[in-house]
Amino acid sequence: MLAESTDRFRPLLALALAYQRQYSWHEAARLHEEALQLARTPAKEALVRHHIGRRLFEEARFRDAAAEFEWARDLFRSTSKREGLAQASQQALDRAREMTRKAWEEPGK
Repeated sequence: MLAESTDRFRPLLALALAYQRQYSWHEAARLHEEALQLARTPAKEALVRHHIGRRLFEEARFRDAAAEFEWARDLFRSTSKREGLAQASQQALDRAREMTRKAWEEPGK
């Protein structure tokens, strides 16, 4: 998929998601970083940040995920016609913060 693509951005995100589903966090992170390097617009950077947040959330790194979702939300808000994506990032941010609180309230879990 990547070898035949003229624009590697979306295929990188798709492949990173496939690695996430296999719990290959390091490979997914590497591909997210490459996609971040290719993001030439705030909207594309926001999309990558949201994907990174999802990976970090799945890794139970809720505080780090919250930071990425917040960044994505702010970038989506700065672009026109992206309010739905900004809202999705806000919802993910709220959930990540909730999970961070729960992790602090329930030590050892």
